[in-house]
Amino acid sequence: MLDTVFVLNLAAGVLLGLMLWRLEKVRAMVVFHIGGAAVAGVLFAMLFYLAASVEAGEDKVWAVLRVVAAAVLYAPFGVFLVFTYVRALGGMADGGLLTTEMKLEDAAQALRLGQHSQAEKIIRGVLGKDPDNIDARTTLAQVQLSRGQYQKAVGSFRLAMAGARDDAEFAQFVFTVAVILHEHLGQGQAAARELDLIRKRLPGTPQAEKAQRWIVRIMDEVARKG
Repeated sequence: MLDTVFVLNLAAGVLLGLMLWRLEKVRAMVVFHIGGAAVAGVLFAMLFYLAASVEAGEDKVWAVLRVVAAAVLYAPFGVFLVFTYVRALGGMADGGLLTTEMKLEDAAQALRLGQHSQAEKIIRGVLGKDPDNIDARTTLAQVQLSRGQYQKAVGSFRLAMAGARDDAEFAQFVFTVAVILHEHLGQGQAAARELDLIRKRLPGTPQAEKAQRWIVRIMDEVARKG
């Protein structure tokens, strides 16, 4: 009977761990409550194993060894729970009930609704804790672009460009910066120099060919304007 209870409890613990891993991506408040209950449940389970073993007439030494074995099996799960619990407490203390992913979604929604100040406030909060977050940096650039802050948008896109996760993302940032420089700031030559970054980094690729076509077109326009 005790072995069955032990196995079921361990399985429940693993399942709860997976649930917490998923829920942590939703809201820290949920993790806070579930994590607290789970930590208490693990401690209760340890005491239950010991008490039940003694009542069943099992040797006390063996009962203690059983609890120690259970504790070892629960150790990784317990560490995860405590870590998550403490981090959730920290998030609640500074009002950060939402994860970064949720905050970025809220910022994007605010941007779509034209609530630029709210969107920027959310993004600034994310960047304050994670300055290297590319998605946050990109969203900030989009907010600045929507507000007509073109020079600031160029700076933000360049920072995002520096941390691009792959060549495709790097090229997309470069093209975006080139468009802003050429169409909004009237800096055709600067746009051409920006596009040349793609030719140097990705020679012989479709992105490089596209960049070359853009450079030719932009420089033609610059020459015509004289």
